[in-house]
Amino acid sequence: MDAEKTGRFICRLRKEKNMTQASLAEKLNISNRTVSKWENGDGFPDITILPELAAIFEVSVDDLLKGEKTDSAVKVTEVENRDNLDNIFKISFVISLFIGAFSALLGGITELYCIWAFRILFYTHWEIIFVAVSLFALVLSGLVFSVGVTRLGVSYNRDEILCLVKKKLWCLSVVLSVLPVTFILRLIDVFCFPINVWYVVAAFLVIAVIAFFVYYIKIR
Repeated sequence: MDAEKTGRFICRLRKEKNMTQASLAEKLNISNRTVSKWENGDGFPDITILPELAAIFEVSVDDLLKGEKTDSAVKVTEVENRDNLDNIFKISFVISLFIGAFSALLGGITELYCIWAFRILFYTHWEIIFVAVSLFALVLSGLVFSVGVTRLGVSYNRDEILCLVKKKLWCLSVVLSVLPVTFILRLIDVFCFPINVWYVVAAFLVIAVIAFFVYYIKIR
């Protein structure tokens, strides 16, 4: 143990806490001269005082003995926090993707069937119900994903968040776009001109294949 190094460390911690030697001595029930001796390297805190001194400065006893703060515990905690946040984000993405896929399937199939079967918008009550449920699922999916992204802000900076989120956001956006696109096609079919539903299905398949290859190239 280096008394001078520990003394300088105690002096720095005391000043960071905006404390005087007298106020520190009062908290520890010792004399000002004792604190002065520590900081000058002429003495070392008694082992019985070290825990209380460490608590005042919010450091560990090992830090006081070494005369410096050790970052290992901080780094381990930060790594653990990041791992937890990564897991939360991955779970939120899976949940949002599942809800988004439900919205896409229910809403997309409903609208495609209505394009083929009906020329009147919301001709049956079940179309209204299915579209409403699909819209609710779409919004819920976006909210769940947003919560996961927001949680990343605890330990990640903006650039790191963008790097983690970018690919998953692109994938989720493709899934969530199914309902709006099919609903727009439904409006076109009702108010503008009839659409052959099989052309729509073929177009979706082509778009899905192109989107898959684009996504595959990006992650490569």
